[in-house]
Amino acid sequence: MRLAQRLPIADEPQPDTSMAELLDALPAAVLLVGEDGRVRHCNPAADELLALPLHGVLWRELIEQLFVPRPDLSDALQLHTGRLVTLSTRPLGNLRGQVLMLQDVTDAHQMRQRLHHQHRLADMGKMAASLAHQIRTPLATAMLYVSQLKAAQPDLERRERMVGKALTSLRGLERLINDMLLFVNSGQGTLERLEAAQLLSELHQESAAALAQKGIELHCAEDLPTLPVMVNRTLLRSALQNLLNNAEQALEGRDGARISLLASESEGMLRLCVCDNGPGIRAERQEAIFSPFVSDRPAGTGLGLAVVRAIIRSFGGEVTLHSQPQQGSCFCLCLPSPDVA
Repeated sequence: MRLAQRLPIADEPQPDTSMAELLDALPAAVLLVGEDGRVRHCNPAADELLALPLHGVLWRELIEQLFVPRPDLSDALQLHTGRLVTLSTRPLGNLRGQVLMLQDVTDAHQMRQRLHHQHRLADMGKMAASLAHQIRTPLATAMLYVSQLKAAQPDLERRERMVGKALTSLRGLERLINDMLLFVNSGQGTLERLEAAQLLSELHQESAAALAQKGIELHCAEDLPTLPVMVNRTLLRSALQNLLNNAEQALEGRDGARISLLASESEGMLRLCVCDNGPGIRAERQEAIFSPFVSDRPAGTGLGLAVVRAIIRSFGGEVTLHSQPQQGSCFCLCLPSPDVA
């Protein structure tokens, strides 16, 4: 059903009959916008998709009515109806004006989201055997100490020691479960526009004193870039904290230990880096450490870097690593900015 009668606009050239019939037959929504910015022709698919009177209306006025701001969408626009579309424009040439084509990508977008989540679940299924082992070890340790508390009447000092060891095992189990949830659900949080480089400054303020007590100097670059990114603040903060924890563990017991928090921007990408002067990582290990349940530490869950990569990829970014044995490591989170086309 037509939402508006197609009356000619005065002094505006109209598409010829064959062209109008061709446009009407197209499955995509097509609008012809004249030199004065008004819609002078729209096909049935446009009427159905956009669900507003279109003919003769200024396109700039339609923009406010048609589209809902969704800064978290980088490859589509959301209509007031909730549908997602892509918008393409081309000049009309001799007819003066523009042709606009909107394609409904709602189903494809939802399919990509489902596939992304299914891949996460599939990865979790492949990790089931390793996960069972990872859970069983701290759980068995905690059960052992709790059973000793029940079976015997230890003195206060021994009881506190056993309780402490049981709690340590249970906290390790809690960290493992939290990491698994982050890995599976990464990218499911709400995105917001923020100057993510400022998170480095916050991390420095909160962690410098505690690291100094362990003999580790924490340095944060000044004049941080202001390039904005679209991320989930909590998840990005978790990724940075994970990298900081890894650097701290790599520097344990080393003289002159130093961690640097750096940020830079280039070609529309923001880079957040956590660098250390630790033992470094051998070239043949650098890709493997991003795989789930791969860890060089006996007490490590092997999920930390897998979680970091999953989080950053969910924001459309990537994690890079530059490392040399005995020269340290530098992990960088590379994130695209919505302000750069």
